Amino acid sequence: MKLLRLVAKNLARRPMRTLLTVGGVACAMLMLLLVESLGAGLDRALSGSDTARTLIVYRKNRYCPQTSFLPEWYGPRIEQLDGVESVLPVKVYLNNCRASLDIVPFNGVPADKLASTRSFDVLDGDYSRFVAERDAALVGRSFAARKNLAVGDQFRFGGINVKVAGIFGSAEPVEEGTVVTHLEFLQRAVAVNRLGTVTQFEVKVRDAARAKELSAEIDELFRTAPEPTDTRPRILFLEHATRDLREILGFAQLLGAACVAVVLALVANTVVMSVQERVREFGVFRTLGFHARHVAGLVIGEALVLALAGGALGLGTALAVIRFSSLTIGAEGVPVSFSTEPALVLRGFAVALATGLVAGLVPAIRSSRAEIVASLRAA
Repeated sequence: MKLLRLVAKNLARRPMRTLLTVGGVACAMLMLLLVESLGAGLDRALSGSDTARTLIVYRKNRYCPQTSFLPEWYGPRIEQLDGVESVLPVKVYLNNCRASLDIVPFNGVPADKLASTRSFDVLDGDYSRFVAERDAALVGRSFAARKNLAVGDQFRFGGINVKVAGIFGSAEPVEEGTVVTHLEFLQRAVAVNRLGTVTQFEVKVRDAARAKELSAEIDELFRTAPEPTDTRPRILFLEHATRDLREILGFAQLLGAACVAVVLALVANTVVMSVQERVREFGVFRTLGFHARHVAGLVIGEALVLALAGGALGLGTALAVIRFSSLTIGAEGVPVSFSTEPALVLRGFAVALATGLVAGLVPAIRSSRAEIVASLRAA
């Protein structure tokens, strides 16, 4: 307890330096957690309960939902294949195909097939109202939180005006960031205006082991059609759609490593400056009976307090930003929400703790080994 009081008093001697160090550490930890939460959110988006049994049938040689057009009559042909459990035609409309922090993805689907082909729970609102009203929509809870939508609200984007009939949660994380409308309603919308065409088909297979075989069968079925297809398992489709995000994440992870280096440099610099100012003081401590380990503990304690205080401030700010802004980044119609898993926070505190220990280790060793007489004679 005495050491802790000494640590607090010393940090209070130079309040501006202490505050600047804590602020710098907080900024670095803020960036680090945002990067880590994006990576965790992307991993979560690529997971799901039915990814192994779901195939995505897309227009061949198309990279964006806005350019993929497939005839609706492909659906019944695909359903006739042995091993196919269900086929859901989906019309996708979104504001931006490339990486964006404000992606707005509409999914138009047949209302009579939605409940039997997608696994979801209506958390608020009335599913029957969605089925009955042509311009009604079901909104994923992630999208609803980001846009501050509630049941009964109206949502308008790109000339498409829908009423929120319900808010749903899903076992597939990417679906919680979408707006689900009636297929024909979206096809007839001014922004789309392509009746009879869909963007893709979601095909559920009975046996996941036959996914690759059925993908080849579907592509062969339409190989000579005017609109040939490219069929792949859902997990591969999502990985391809989010390739831009992975490139961004790779660069951001380099920034995260740089943030750790910044924290180390800030804390180490502050501790070294503090130690240099107190050489004679440490000599006095030694004459009063303080052991070398006490001096070392005092120096390391200051480094830990700086690192942990800055880490707590930065992590708390990051969680607040993610929580209240509902950050989402997406590409090609795949929304990715930033994750706030407790494991990420614990990892952030572990990084702050380790950084504080490393930053204070060398100054602590040097201070504890200094000769008492030499320390007392220091200017």
